[in-house]
Amino acid sequence: MTSSEPARRHDLDALRGFAMLLGIVLHGAMSFIPGVGVFWGVQDSQSNGLFGILLASIHGWRMPLFFLVSGFFTAMLWKKRGFRPLLVHRFKRIFLPLLLAMVTIIPVMLIVSGYVRSRPTSEPTSTAKERDANALRSGSDVRGGAGIDVSAAVVLGDLNTLDAYLRNGGDVDAKDAFGSAPMHVACLFGRADAAKLLLANDASLEVENNDGATSEQLLALDWETTAYIAGLVQVPVDREELLMGRQRIAAAINEKTGRTAPVMTAQANGLEGLIGLLFDVPVFHHLWFLWFLCWFVCGFALLVKLLQTLRIPAVSDKWLTSWLRYVWLIPLAAVPQYFMASSQYAYGPDTSIGLLPLPAVFAYYAIFFGYGAMYFGANDQAVTVGKGYWWKLAAAVLILFPIGLALQGPDRTSGRILFAVMQVSYAWVMSFAMLGLFDRLFRSQRFWVRYLSDSSYWLYLAHIPLVLLLQFIVRDWSLPSLLKFGFVCSVTTVLLLVSYRLCVRNTWLGALLNGKRYPGRDKNTQMPEPNLQVSSPEIQESN
Repeated sequence: MTSSEPARRHDLDALRGFAMLLGIVLHGAMSFIPGVGVFWGVQDSQSNGLFGILLASIHGWRMPLFFLVSGFFTAMLWKKRGFRPLLVHRFKRIFLPLLLAMVTIIPVMLIVSGYVRSRPTSEPTSTAKERDANALRSGSDVRGGAGIDVSAAVVLGDLNTLDAYLRNGGDVDAKDAFGSAPMHVACLFGRADAAKLLLANDASLEVENNDGATSEQLLALDWETTAYIAGLVQVPVDREELLMGRQRIAAAINEKTGRTAPVMTAQANGLEGLIGLLFDVPVFHHLWFLWFLCWFVCGFALLVKLLQTLRIPAVSDKWLTSWLRYVWLIPLAAVPQYFMASSQYAYGPDTSIGLLPLPAVFAYYAIFFGYGAMYFGANDQAVTVGKGYWWKLAAAVLILFPIGLALQGPDRTSGRILFAVMQVSYAWVMSFAMLGLFDRLFRSQRFWVRYLSDSSYWLYLAHIPLVLLLQFIVRDWSLPSLLKFGFVCSVTTVLLLVSYRLCVRNTWLGALLNGKRYPGRDKNTQMPEPNLQVSSPEIQESN
């Protein structure tokens, strides 16, 4: 580490806030992706596949870049204050907000999600029937465009919609965007009545999903994995009701085929069940990254102490800022990426929302965090890593990202390796390009940028319940999806900015999230920090 006083990095502060605000865009797009109804609380009537591409393009680099910046500011805070102040600061800015959100925002999110899922479409019956008929005539009967969301109908137990779909010639074994047939969904969530209706319409029990599993095999899927999937898609499940539903489905299969299908056991299997519970049951939802940061900060402190004790020299700057960084960063990150995104339509890193981080996901983000910490030591004031950001952006968006999408879901090992390399190459090149772009645009402090950066923590913590409600409100509007998407994102941002100004910024909650504010700071951005060289937003990257 350099002993010189580190200069303030307003560009990284702005970049951190931008990455968090993109979370509103990412989640705002969810309801407009065809076939997302079973995984998200709302499925819009005007869905478009381009929103799936938008989501993948953001998801592929946003959180890797965030953890890179987090590692940078963690190292900065340690260098200026030491280990104890670092841990105290992160405890107050990360761990305490996480605990508070777990008993406030997360319950509200689950309540809102359950409510919007339970509400049927508000379209007039004649309009809905005409839309479904047109979809069937056009062959769009697989959860796409204006088609019927068959999987969502199964999950919600909407037998009328499911029956109408089948009576109008819908494919009983049609796979959704995630490779599951309606029977897979029914068996997974124990929807016995829907399963009986599908069996009565000759649903095949031999169809396999993207993981090679038949619907019968999902009847035996353990509770921990089922609960994890249900948490990801925000489908409420009760263990006893699930078991009873699966037993009824097994009985219906036996009656129709004479086969005896195995069903999930009532009790977990000791240690294996406990491990599954810790890894798979959703706990943190969209706040998982705060939990990861707690692990990373503690790991950073331990690792630095170890390196100091062993007197291991720092990595040479040329391996951190020159083109040589790609030689080791890309293959290193490709290893954990190889073990993620195994389904056909997955792109980018997985998400780990359980109490224990999934190893591959944890290792992947630890690499970006670790590089950020080492990058701080390189004292790259000229932002060498971001030079040529314009061609980096072009290469990432026009070459690496399309190739990665084209390689989705390979079966062979060689294909999986190339897929992983393309994905992490996109993440690294986009990250360095954004570092260069934001250095070019926001090297000097600007009040409005500082304000948005301060507010971004609150906006990300609180946005999902509001996004879901707004998506539900516009769900059946006969307007272009792009207009509705813009409405959801803009109204969410404006309302949360107002709440930040009135209820958060100058309150105890604002102090918890962003540190203590000082009189006149908002009006005069050139005022020096009292007794502090590094402003709280610069080292407060935990949003």
